[in-house]
Amino acid sequence: MNFKGIGCSVPLGSSPKELTENLQALIDCGYDFVEVLPDLWRLWVGGRTNQRRLKQLVAVLDQFRDRLGYTLHLPLETNLFDVADLDYHQALLRAGLDVGKAIGATAMAYHAGFRLKPPAGTSKPMQELMARERDILLSYADEVASWGGNISIESHGWFEYASYTSFPDMLAKFVEDINHPGVGLCIDFGHTFLSSQWHGFDFIEGIKRMAPLTTHFHVQDNMGIPAYAGRTSYALGRGDLHLAPGEGVVPFDAVFSAIDFPQRPIFMLEVIPYDLDDGGPARCFAEAKRLAGLR
Repeated sequence: MNFKGIGCSVPLGSSPKELTENLQALIDCGYDFVEVLPDLWRLWVGGRTNQRRLKQLVAVLDQFRDRLGYTLHLPLETNLFDVADLDYHQALLRAGLDVGKAIGATAMAYHAGFRLKPPAGTSKPMQELMARERDILLSYADEVASWGGNISIESHGWFEYASYTSFPDMLAKFVEDINHPGVGLCIDFGHTFLSSQWHGFDFIEGIKRMAPLTTHFHVQDNMGIPAYAGRTSYALGRGDLHLAPGEGVVPFDAVFSAIDFPQRPIFMLEVIPYDLDDGGPARCFAEAKRLAGLR
């Protein structure tokens, strides 16, 4: 298997006790890594880290370091294209990186800047916004690389907003221009598939373009139908559904039988809605192991 291991996003639950139980359940299924989603614990409030919560989180994760490695999802609300509140967003990103260092995250999924709806920020050209974001990420890159971490810019499928991460070539070129070991690319397969269906590019070719730069994965499935006005619907199959691979129509077999990922990212499942008591994580692990072994 040409990956560092197989991982899964972990439901933090409402307490350290519940998180401990969830981590043990994933270990029992065979997972090597977990991705931590601290938003569910209100770890970041007002652009600052809740230090009490962080100590609780680290204490639980430390119990399993001999069996698990950790990745992190940086704060979802960060938007370095929001020029009116740029200092606030940069402070939130800084708080996210501090958590990444504290838990020893090897990869940190990062939602890149996106244009707000007009008239917000309409006077700034996209290239100017991207250049500012590039400079900010580079200012953290040495520090992140020093602890073995990586800011992995996540491919996305914004429809109501505009982001370069919706387009594989633009995202790949952005990461190439940064050219630093502390910054890489996170392929979210569900996001890129939705974007390919909406914008009309070839999904497989898009994955090939990003593959050499890929330092992290989010493996999740959907039906390829963008949500209307942001309204995700399982019943209608619309939106970013985060289904288990094989439950939607993303052509994972075609991807993993044909494309190499030379930086050996973690095969990270991001199937957040799954409960740990219905056998979902075990089924997901079996499918991930099959896909990871296709090439």
